Amino acid sequence: MQTIHFALMGGCDAFVGGGAVRLLGQEAAKAFTGRKAALITDSGVPAEHIALCEAELKKAGKEPVRLVLPAGEPNKTLAAAESICSFLYENGFTRSDGAVCAGGGVPLDIAGFAAAIYMRGIAFVSVPTTLIAQTDSAYGGKTGVDFREGKNLIGCFSQPKAVVCDTDFLRTLPERELACGMGEVIKYGATAEPEILSRVSRAIPDDDTVAECVRIKRRFAEEDFYDTGVRRVLNFGHTFGHAFEAASGYSLSHGQAVAYGMLAAIRLGQKLGATRPGVYEAVLSAIKSAGLGADYGELWEGAKALIRRDKKSDGSGIAFVLLEDLGRPVISRLSVDRILNSMK
Repeated sequence: MQTIHFALMGGCDAFVGGGAVRLLGQEAAKAFTGRKAALITDSGVPAEHIALCEAELKKAGKEPVRLVLPAGEPNKTLAAAESICSFLYENGFTRSDGAVCAGGGVPLDIAGFAAAIYMRGIAFVSVPTTLIAQTDSAYGGKTGVDFREGKNLIGCFSQPKAVVCDTDFLRTLPERELACGMGEVIKYGATAEPEILSRVSRAIPDDDTVAECVRIKRRFAEEDFYDTGVRRVLNFGHTFGHAFEAASGYSLSHGQAVAYGMLAAIRLGQKLGATRPGVYEAVLSAIKSAGLGADYGELWEGAKALIRRDKKSDGSGIAFVLLEDLGRPVISRLSVDRILNSMK
């Protein structure tokens, strides 16, 4: 078991390793004094994981009340966050009670956002169950929902009191979900620690790889919590990736979209003369080793209009992450026209 401390908004410990769920009760007891614990998840999370969470909460004297949301990115809406707030209100939750958010990136984002706004904020503990969530989205304090065609356009920064990352949960992931999670692992290798790329495969990553990704996320989040500077490096592949994801009607998984987005970003860097030879091939090899696709051609036309509305644009352009080399990202402010014209 590895404990990784985030010195953000009062602090948050992430517990990474097999069997970490056994710590859930004690962490919930530290996080909130009330007896009620809203266990918020979605229909894609295996029932055995939820049962384990409930059992650990009961051992700690908490009374879990379960809410299961519909799974999938199309359900990541303001209406879903409102339904959580209604659930909390109807079940008599006060500010002394708390929430446990269990699942992948989608339910963690929705539930974390709802916990942050209900009664101006109740404490919550996150239990990531997918590889994407365990290596990336469960950490750093970003919560929110999609709005119209835009991904994560409405949200806030709100830190969980703890993250209980039980890597044993990865054993139940379908092959497709495991591959998609590797998209974020590859992002960390490309931007921060190139050695990670050599570990990418179709197998479940070991605890050290998961923990290393968490430590990289911590480094950027602690230096730039509100995502206005260096933390934007972690958006590598996401400007294009979010556009591909939305253009597919969210039938494309987030990890696959990010994989496409990284390849497109490297191509852009090559066109602009910013990216050294060999970078594309190294990232492409890792993407193929993970079992992810590399051809985004059919999505490109639909993605272009969405890039113009990217939330990272401030009117003068987009703070776009390029790679000079593996492990050497650079943030360049590029106009949308320059991005799209360079990709022709």
